[in-house]
Amino acid sequence: MRAGNRDTQDNRRIADPPDMPTAPLLQRFVDDELGRSASFVSRVLAGTLQLLRDSKDSDLSAGERAHCIELIAALQKQAELYQNAYIEALRALVAEELEGGASDLAPDPKSGFGGLELMDETLVDVDIEISRAMQLIDTTAEWELRELQTFTSTLIGQSHVSAESNPFRPLTYATALWQAACAVVTAQVQRATLLRLSAGVAAGLLKNAYAAACTRLESQGIEPGSYRTVVLPGGGGLRTPSLDVTRPGALGSLLARMPGGSPGEGRLGGPAAAAAPGRSAGATAQSPEFEQALLRLDELLRHLPLDDSSTAPHASGSMARLGQHRSALVASASEAGDRQAIELLSRIFETILSDPTLPAEFRTVIARMQVAALRVALREPAMLDSHNHSVWHLMDAIGEASVAYSQPDDSRFVALQALCLSIAEEIARAPAPDSSLFRRALNRIDGFLAAQMQSQLRAAQPAVSALEMAERRGILEQHLSQRLTDQMVNVRTTPGVRRFVTASWAKVLAEAMLRFGDDAEPTEAYLKTVDDLLWSVQIPDHPQSRQRLLALLPVLLQRLRAGMELIALPRPEQQAVLDELMTIHAEALRPGSRSTNAPQTPEEIVQRMRDEVVADAPGPRPFGDSVIDLSSMDTVPAEMLAGGDDSTDESGQRVENMRASERMRLFIHGRWTRCQLLWRSDQGLFFLFAGDGPVRTHSITRRALERLSAAGLITRLEAKPMLQRAIDHLMREISVRPREAGC
Repeated sequence: MRAGNRDTQDNRRIADPPDMPTAPLLQRFVDDELGRSASFVSRVLAGTLQLLRDSKDSDLSAGERAHCIELIAALQKQAELYQNAYIEALRALVAEELEGGASDLAPDPKSGFGGLELMDETLVDVDIEISRAMQLIDTTAEWELRELQTFTSTLIGQSHVSAESNPFRPLTYATALWQAACAVVTAQVQRATLLRLSAGVAAGLLKNAYAAACTRLESQGIEPGSYRTVVLPGGGGLRTPSLDVTRPGALGSLLARMPGGSPGEGRLGGPAAAAAPGRSAGATAQSPEFEQALLRLDELLRHLPLDDSSTAPHASGSMARLGQHRSALVASASEAGDRQAIELLSRIFETILSDPTLPAEFRTVIARMQVAALRVALREPAMLDSHNHSVWHLMDAIGEASVAYSQPDDSRFVALQALCLSIAEEIARAPAPDSSLFRRALNRIDGFLAAQMQSQLRAAQPAVSALEMAERRGILEQHLSQRLTDQMVNVRTTPGVRRFVTASWAKVLAEAMLRFGDDAEPTEAYLKTVDDLLWSVQIPDHPQSRQRLLALLPVLLQRLRAGMELIALPRPEQQAVLDELMTIHAEALRPGSRSTNAPQTPEEIVQRMRDEVVADAPGPRPFGDSVIDLSSMDTVPAEMLAGGDDSTDESGQRVENMRASERMRLFIHGRWTRCQLLWRSDQGLFFLFAGDGPVRTHSITRRALERLSAAGLITRLEAKPMLQRAIDHLMREISVRPREAGC
């Protein structure tokens, strides 16, 4: 943790590295908020302790009450440690936010395959708990948080408001509270419980803290920024008609609804189309004025500023100029059907250029292709008859690919941008653009993305090989565990020894078979160890058997230790097994011990196994959701009471349907990131994702993915194609006009 090395005397000001260009007003705001962190966490701690005390006295089981008492004792004994851990974590997280880097405080991944990052259920559960805490704070303090973001956007110099402008957003507090919980308790379930309770208390406090911060910033003369929200006509809760662009004739029906349109004028062209020699069906001879208008539009689009500041729906600059050129272009067209089509196509492009989800770098790409697309539409009526046209396919492909990367300096993003700009220029300069030109461009982009994915997959081949081996190992372990379970049916021993043989030793055998081979000497030795171990736990029935056991034990214990080291079984678990075996063997070597090798009846076997199952059953229910009555807390929204998980079957089916090349949004290591599925194992037990960096990958188990899916923490990146979003916008515009006319 970076903050751990800072001067403890300076608890109000974050460090200012030379490369940290923090504005003075922003620095003052950060210092002020960090200066309040000690008082804040003290109040959080007091509120959390009160919730625990109230829960301790409620109608809980003895085990739950004991866990509650343990948490109270831990917090009381280590209150200072809890508060200091929170303050240090908050400082480090805020510093990371201002530096623009990823947090050092993300959960550490497991590296069980030679350094390979592997996210399993345990690590995913941490992300789920942090996400729930973040959502709880966000829901409780929603309006105050939105207001604060308008001020922080000004402080960091953004032209529009975004959640990322606020270094003190809910994710920062949720992660800091998790770090504080980790500092005082070691059990994962207790950490989760402590986070949930403290987040509930913090949410109520932050509602007031955010509001107070807004008041202070306003009193300092800070002007709030404005949200970059596309305010669509026809709002006010009135439902607008929908139009599925994939439906046959959908674009044609929209064409007929445009100004001046009628049911009979949905297609391009007119009587002159058939008479014009040398032109495709539907093409209409255009006037010189029209060609001049096209050239002026192309020149405007070539130099049009399309940065973030120009994307407001009613901007008086770029978009207004486009509207003027659209009107001139429409007026110069020869036929009514053409004017109608030009109006529609121009509005589609203007809407796309105002789409806030489209990166600014790719608005230029779309703009450069507009004139060529207009020419294609006038030559090929099918373009406005159906979405299944190469022009629309290319537009949607660019829109989908452009939002796949988190950082604009990502080398993959830069390479894609360069390719798309090159393609757009070629299309813009083509003397007679047609559908085949756009189809070839689409093939180039598809090929580029496929090659990019294959390159990442080749770079990740060591990870793929390790995961393939892990899958084979897992399947083999399952098979061996079942064989060992069957072998132990007639063996009477302790539940601990039974677990060791069927679980840990199954791992030893699987590892030996994969590493050395089925017939190798080490594998044969580990296999023989099973027979020797099971024989050794039986009480000998005569002195010769005890002598044999006495001679066997040194070799047996040596092989057991070697096997446990082979799978890196933790030392405490190793010692627990050896201690239990020592007790059993000491009893077996004691003279006069009664033999248990006598045959048992089926009834005796069933009763013994029943007894062992009971003895092997888990203890009291862990300290989880049921310990605290969350419904009694004002700050907990109803949807949080059930944990936010949907059906396991549904999440499992979503994971099963994932296919290579799909792009996702994934909450991992305490933050949202964009990723692409590179590979899934043959049995679907492991998944490998390309992350938000050219060499960054995430290896995730199937069960972990199902947990993320159930919690809503992995979703497809783009639900609607770019063309559909543009059509939705136009439908709202069209639907509002009759209402305006009637006003």
